[in-house]
Amino acid sequence: MVGENWLRVAASAMALGLGLYLIPLGMIANPALIELAATPGLALLAALKVGAGLALVSFGVIAPKAVWLRAVMVVAGVAVLFV
Repeated sequence: MVGENWLRVAASAMALGLGLYLIPLGMIANPALIELAATPGLALLAALKVGAGLALVSFGVIAPKAVWLRAVMVVAGVAVLFV
């Protein structure tokens, strides 16, 4: 980070921390996550769904791939997370 452009460092930090903003929204969209005692099977499926969505969004944001492929990953991740 020493000698690096501060704006590039800030953008990288925001990209890496994006999942921290999406986890609470995923919990609202998937209420089974917080009902572990009542429905453990649904809670596990919801956790896997949120994890897959976060992985797609995170990989789409930081991956060194083509821009169109990254955009598809982000859109797919948001769709998996909230639908």
